[in-house]
Amino acid sequence: MEYNCSRCHQRFPAPATEGEQELHGLHCPRCKAEAGLEPVKATPLAMKLFAAFLGTAVVAIAVGGILSLVSG
Repeated sequence: MEYNCSRCHQRFPAPATEGEQELHGLHCPRCKAEAGLEPVKATPLAMKLFAAFLGTAVVAIAVGGILSLVSG
């Protein structure tokens, strides 16, 4: 499992454990922080769809602008 340090934003792997008791000695390898370690989660589908919508809108605007300049 990977963890993300909320202090220095370093992503690092940690050994797989079953409970929080075994994560007691876990710390960030860069800043040595023990608090603020968050497990990395997958990006939600809604965020992916919104990014695709924004990307499509930017491409449509760019194509529309180029076509309006070419047509005069």
